Amino acid sequence: MESELETDPGAGLETQSEADRRDRPLRSDARASRARLLAAAKELVAEDGLDALTVVGVARRAGLNRSTAYQHFPQREDLVDAVGAQFARELRLLFSEPRELGAQIDFFTRHFCENPDIARIWMFHLLRDDETVSKPGWDEYVKALERLAESPRSQDGIDAEMLCVIGMTSALVWSLMVNQRTKDEASPRTQMDRFARELKRLFLHGALRPERWPELAEEIDVD
Repeated sequence: MESELETDPGAGLETQSEADRRDRPLRSDARASRARLLAAAKELVAEDGLDALTVVGVARRAGLNRSTAYQHFPQREDLVDAVGAQFARELRLLFSEPRELGAQIDFFTRHFCENPDIARIWMFHLLRDDETVSKPGWDEYVKALERLAESPRSQDGIDAEMLCVIGMTSALVWSLMVNQRTKDEASPRTQMDRFARELKRLFLHGALRPERWPELAEEIDVD
Protein backbone atom coordinates (compact mmCIF):
# COMPACT_ATOMS: atom_id res chain seq x y z
CA MET A 1 0.00 0.00 0.00
CA GLU A 2 1.41 3.40 -0.93
CA SER A 3 2.10 5.98 1.71
CA GLU A 4 0.27 9.27 1.78
CA LEU A 5 3.69 10.87 2.36
CA GLU A 6 3.78 11.10 -1.42
CA THR A 7 1.33 14.00 -1.36
CA ASP A 8 2.24 17.41 -2.70
CA PRO A 9 3.87 19.59 0.01
CA GLY A 10 1.17 22.24 -0.23
CA ALA A 11 -1.75 19.85 -0.69
CA GLY A 12 -3.27 20.65 2.69
CA LEU A 13 -2.90 24.43 2.34
CA GLU A 14 -5.81 25.90 0.43
CA THR A 15 -5.52 29.49 -0.79
CA GLN A 16 -8.53 31.70 -1.44
CA SER A 17 -8.13 31.29 -5.20
CA GLU A 18 -8.09 27.50 -4.75
CA ALA A 19 -11.25 27.69 -2.64
CA ASP A 20 -12.93 29.79 -5.31
CA ARG A 21 -12.00 27.25 -7.99
CA ARG A 22 -13.33 24.41 -5.85
CA ASP A 23 -16.73 26.10 -5.54
CA ARG A 24 -17.12 26.65 -9.28
CA PRO A 25 -19.15 24.14 -11.32
CA LEU A 26 -16.89 21.51 -12.87
CA ARG A 27 -16.42 21.45 -16.63
CA SER A 28 -17.45 18.29 -18.46
CA ASP A 29 -13.86 16.98 -18.68
CA ALA A 30 -13.31 17.68 -14.97
CA ARG A 31 -16.58 15.91 -14.13
CA ALA A 32 -15.44 12.92 -16.17
CA SER A 33 -12.09 12.82 -14.34
CA ARG A 34 -13.79 13.04 -10.96
CA ALA A 35 -16.17 10.22 -11.89
CA ARG A 36 -13.21 8.04 -12.94
CA LEU A 37 -11.40 8.77 -9.68
CA LEU A 38 -14.44 7.93 -7.56
CA ALA A 39 -15.07 4.71 -9.50
CA ALA A 40 -11.44 3.71 -8.98
CA ALA A 41 -11.69 4.56 -5.26
CA LYS A 42 -14.74 2.33 -4.85
CA GLU A 43 -12.90 -0.54 -6.53
CA LEU A 44 -9.91 -0.16 -4.23
CA VAL A 45 -12.06 -0.07 -1.10
CA ALA A 46 -13.93 -3.17 -2.24
CA GLU A 47 -10.71 -5.06 -2.96
CA ASP A 48 -8.38 -4.01 -0.15
CA GLY A 49 -10.40 -2.07 2.40
CA LEU A 50 -10.45 1.57 3.37
CA ASP A 51 -6.83 1.56 4.57
CA ALA A 52 -5.71 0.98 0.98
CA LEU A 53 -7.31 4.20 -0.22
CA THR A 54 -4.74 6.84 -1.20
CA VAL A 55 -4.95 9.71 -3.65
CA VAL A 56 -1.90 8.42 -5.53
CA GLY A 57 -3.25 4.86 -5.68
CA VAL A 58 -6.63 6.03 -6.94
CA ALA A 59 -4.99 8.17 -9.62
CA ARG A 60 -2.99 5.16 -10.81
CA ARG A 61 -6.08 2.91 -10.87
CA ALA A 62 -8.05 5.55 -12.77
CA GLY A 63 -5.23 6.06 -15.31
CA LEU A 64 -4.88 9.74 -14.43
CA ASN A 65 -1.84 11.69 -13.27
CA ARG A 66 -1.55 12.52 -9.59
CA SER A 67 -1.75 16.29 -10.12
CA THR A 68 -5.23 15.84 -11.60
CA ALA A 69 -6.24 13.70 -8.61
CA TYR A 70 -4.94 16.28 -6.13
CA GLN A 71 -6.91 19.02 -7.89
CA HIS A 72 -10.08 17.12 -6.99
CA PHE A 73 -8.94 15.68 -3.64
CA PRO A 74 -6.14 17.69 -1.97
CA GLN A 75 -6.11 15.32 1.02
CA ARG A 76 -7.01 11.69 1.60
CA GLU A 77 -9.90 12.74 3.85
CA ASP A 78 -11.43 14.67 0.95
CA LEU A 79 -11.36 11.51 -1.14
CA VAL A 80 -12.88 9.37 1.62
CA ASP A 81 -15.63 11.94 2.20
CA ALA A 82 -16.44 12.07 -1.52
CA VAL A 83 -16.65 8.27 -1.77
CA GLY A 84 -18.87 8.19 1.32
CA ALA A 85 -21.15 10.87 -0.13
CA GLN A 86 -21.50 8.91 -3.37
CA PHE A 87 -22.38 5.75 -1.47
CA ALA A 88 -24.92 7.74 0.55
CA ARG A 89 -26.61 9.00 -2.62
CA GLU A 90 -26.80 5.47 -3.99
CA LEU A 91 -28.19 4.15 -0.70
CA ARG A 92 -30.84 6.88 -0.54
CA LEU A 93 -32.12 5.80 -3.94
CA LEU A 94 -32.12 2.14 -2.95
CA PHE A 95 -33.75 2.63 0.44
CA SER A 96 -36.30 5.14 -0.84
CA GLU A 97 -38.15 2.38 -2.65
CA PRO A 98 -41.28 1.47 -0.67
CA ARG A 99 -40.92 -1.83 1.21
CA GLU A 100 -42.56 -3.45 4.20
CA LEU A 101 -40.40 -3.40 7.34
CA GLY A 102 -39.37 -7.06 7.06
CA ALA A 103 -38.42 -6.66 3.40
CA GLN A 104 -36.48 -3.48 4.22
CA ILE A 105 -34.48 -5.29 6.91
CA ASP A 106 -33.74 -8.15 4.47
CA PHE A 107 -32.64 -5.74 1.76
CA PHE A 108 -30.61 -3.61 4.18
CA THR A 109 -28.61 -6.50 5.65
CA ARG A 110 -28.03 -8.31 2.34
CA HIS A 111 -26.91 -5.12 0.64
CA PHE A 112 -24.17 -4.57 3.23
CA CYS A 113 -23.12 -8.21 2.99
CA GLU A 114 -22.88 -8.09 -0.80
CA ASN A 115 -21.18 -4.67 -0.77
CA PRO A 116 -18.58 -4.70 2.02
CA ASP A 117 -17.03 -1.54 0.57
CA ILE A 118 -20.16 0.35 1.63
CA ALA A 119 -19.99 -1.16 5.11
CA ARG A 120 -16.34 -0.09 5.51
CA ILE A 121 -17.04 3.47 4.37
CA TRP A 122 -19.98 3.80 6.74
CA MET A 123 -17.93 2.44 9.63
CA PHE A 124 -15.20 4.98 8.90
CA HIS A 125 -17.64 7.88 8.91
CA LEU A 126 -19.62 6.79 11.95
CA LEU A 127 -16.47 6.33 14.04
CA ARG A 128 -14.69 9.43 12.79
CA ASP A 129 -14.02 11.84 15.65
CA ASP A 130 -15.03 15.03 13.89
CA GLU A 131 -18.37 16.65 14.59
CA THR A 132 -17.97 18.99 11.61
CA VAL A 133 -18.04 16.08 9.17
CA SER A 134 -21.42 14.81 8.04
CA LYS A 135 -22.20 11.13 8.40
CA PRO A 136 -23.45 10.09 4.93
CA GLY A 137 -26.98 8.72 5.10
CA TRP A 138 -27.13 8.71 8.91
CA ASP A 139 -29.65 11.55 9.28
CA GLU A 140 -32.00 9.95 6.76
CA TYR A 141 -31.76 6.63 8.62
CA VAL A 142 -32.58 8.30 11.96
CA LYS A 143 -35.55 10.13 10.45
CA ALA A 144 -36.94 6.89 9.02
CA LEU A 145 -36.83 5.23 12.44
CA GLU A 146 -38.28 8.33 14.08
CA ARG A 147 -41.29 7.95 11.79
CA LEU A 148 -41.52 4.30 12.79
CA ALA A 149 -41.27 5.21 16.49
CA GLU A 150 -44.12 7.71 16.14
CA SER A 151 -46.38 5.11 14.55
CA PRO A 152 -49.30 3.77 16.64
CA ARG A 153 -47.97 0.31 15.77
CA SER A 154 -44.83 0.97 17.86
CA GLN A 155 -44.19 0.94 21.60
CA ASP A 156 -44.23 4.21 23.51
CA GLY A 157 -41.05 6.05 24.45
CA ILE A 158 -38.70 4.60 21.83
CA ASP A 159 -35.34 6.34 21.48
CA ALA A 160 -35.10 6.27 17.69
CA GLU A 161 -31.44 7.28 17.54
CA MET A 162 -30.38 4.50 19.92
CA LEU A 163 -32.41 2.02 17.90
CA CYS A 164 -30.52 3.25 14.83
CA VAL A 165 -27.19 2.68 16.57
CA ILE A 166 -28.14 -0.86 17.56
CA GLY A 167 -29.42 -1.80 14.12
CA MET A 168 -26.80 -0.06 11.98
CA THR A 169 -23.64 -0.89 13.91
CA SER A 170 -24.55 -4.52 14.37
CA ALA A 171 -25.40 -4.89 10.67
CA LEU A 172 -22.14 -3.24 9.62
CA VAL A 173 -19.97 -5.29 11.96
CA TRP A 174 -21.64 -8.59 11.15
CA SER A 175 -21.50 -8.03 7.38
CA LEU A 176 -17.73 -7.49 7.61
CA MET A 177 -17.23 -10.45 9.92
CA VAL A 178 -19.20 -12.74 7.61
CA ASN A 179 -17.13 -11.77 4.56
CA GLN A 180 -13.92 -12.45 6.46
CA ARG A 181 -15.06 -15.79 7.86
CA THR A 182 -16.67 -17.45 4.87
CA LYS A 183 -15.28 -18.41 1.48
CA ASP A 184 -18.30 -20.22 0.07
CA GLU A 185 -20.29 -17.86 -2.17
CA ALA A 186 -23.67 -18.88 -0.72
CA SER A 187 -22.60 -18.80 2.91
CA PRO A 188 -22.47 -15.02 3.50
CA ARG A 189 -26.05 -14.70 2.28
CA THR A 190 -27.15 -17.48 4.65
CA GLN A 191 -25.35 -15.82 7.57
CA MET A 192 -26.90 -12.43 6.84
CA ASP A 193 -30.33 -14.06 6.66
CA ARG A 194 -29.69 -15.35 10.19
CA PHE A 195 -28.85 -11.82 11.26
CA ALA A 196 -31.93 -10.34 9.55
CA ARG A 197 -34.20 -12.84 11.32
CA GLU A 198 -32.89 -11.86 14.75
CA LEU A 199 -33.01 -8.16 13.93
CA LYS A 200 -36.67 -8.57 12.99
CA ARG A 201 -37.25 -10.36 16.30
CA LEU A 202 -35.54 -7.50 18.17
CA PHE A 203 -37.73 -4.92 16.45
CA LEU A 204 -40.91 -6.94 16.88
CA HIS A 205 -40.56 -7.63 20.59
CA GLY A 206 -38.51 -4.60 21.62
CA ALA A 207 -39.77 -1.64 19.62
CA LEU A 208 -43.07 -2.63 17.99
CA ARG A 209 -46.45 -3.83 19.19
CA PRO A 210 -46.33 -7.50 18.10
CA GLU A 211 -50.11 -7.79 17.75
CA ARG A 212 -50.01 -4.98 15.18
CA TRP A 213 -47.33 -6.71 13.08
CA PRO A 214 -48.62 -10.25 12.38
CA GLU A 215 -46.85 -10.34 9.00
CA LEU A 216 -43.47 -9.69 10.64
CA ALA A 217 -44.09 -12.38 13.26
CA GLU A 218 -44.94 -14.74 10.42
CA GLU A 219 -41.65 -13.98 8.63
CA ILE A 220 -39.68 -14.86 11.75
CA ASP A 221 -41.51 -18.17 12.16
CA VAL A 222 -41.08 -19.04 8.46
CA ASP A 223 -37.40 -18.05 8.41
